[in-house]
Amino acid sequence: MTKIRTIIADDEYPARNELAFLLENINEVELLYQAENGLEALEYIKKAEPDLVFLDIQMPGKTGMEVAREIKDTKFEPVIVFVTAYDQYAVEAFAVNAVDYLLKPYEEDRLSEIIKKVKKTIYNKKMKDKLEVLIDKIAGTEQKRENTGINKLAVQGKRGHLKLVKYDDIVLLHSKSSRIYAKTVDEEYEVSATLCELAEKLQGHKFLRIHRSYIINLNKVKEIIPWFKGNYQVVMNDKRETEVVVSRSKVKEIQRIFNL
Repeated sequence: MTKIRTIIADDEYPARNELAFLLENINEVELLYQAENGLEALEYIKKAEPDLVFLDIQMPGKTGMEVAREIKDTKFEPVIVFVTAYDQYAVEAFAVNAVDYLLKPYEEDRLSEIIKKVKKTIYNKKMKDKLEVLIDKIAGTEQKRENTGINKLAVQGKRGHLKLVKYDDIVLLHSKSSRIYAKTVDEEYEVSATLCELAEKLQGHKFLRIHRSYIINLNKVKEIIPWFKGNYQVVMNDKRETEVVVSRSKVKEIQRIFNL
C-alpha cells in the first residue's frame, strides 16, 4: 500500500506540532500540510486531495465539523479523524462519517490503532470503487433492457401509498444514510431500489451515474462548473440547485456528452 497522504488542521501550534512529530515517525504516513484554521484546511484539502485529514473540532473560520460536512461526498472523500480535548464530541463526529477521534494529549498507542483503522478503511474504499467501475463496464456491454413504454418510477408517497413519477420529472437520484431518494424540482421521495438497479433501469432514458452516490437526468443539468484538476461539478435544475461532483471515471463521458 502507498503512503497515507495526510493533512493536519489545528489552530493550536503545540498540539499541531506534536501530532505532526508523531505522524512523521509512522512509516505508512506522508504528511502534506499543516493548516492553522478551517478555511486553510479546506484550501489544502481541495488542493492536495489527501487520503486522511486530522481535524481539530474547535477552529476559527470554520470548525472541524463544518469542514467535514463540506468535504463529505466529494470525489476524493478523505478519511476524517477528529482531534479534541473533549470526548463528548465523539457521537457528533461519527454523524459526519469520521472514522475515529483522537483525544488530546495524544497517546502513541492510540494513534497507532487509528492508523491501522484508517489503512483498512482506505483499502475497503478502493476495492469498492474498483468494483463499481467493473459493474458499470459490465452493465455497459450488456444489451439494454427492452423499453416497455412505461416511463414512470414508483416512489414512497403519503400514508404508505406508492406514487408514480415520470422519468422526465426526476432531476436526480442519490443515496443518503443507506437510503435511496429521487428528487424532482420541488420534492424528494424515497425509492425501494439500489442505485445499481436504478442505473440499469434508466438506461436509454438520458440518465447517467456520475458519482457512486448520484444518478442525474442529463436533461436537467443547469450549469457545469470546472473544478479541480480537470474535473467538474454539475448544477442540477432542482429548487436547491444541487451541486454534484463528477467522479474521475465519468469526466470523459461528461465532456463528450456536453462537448466540453
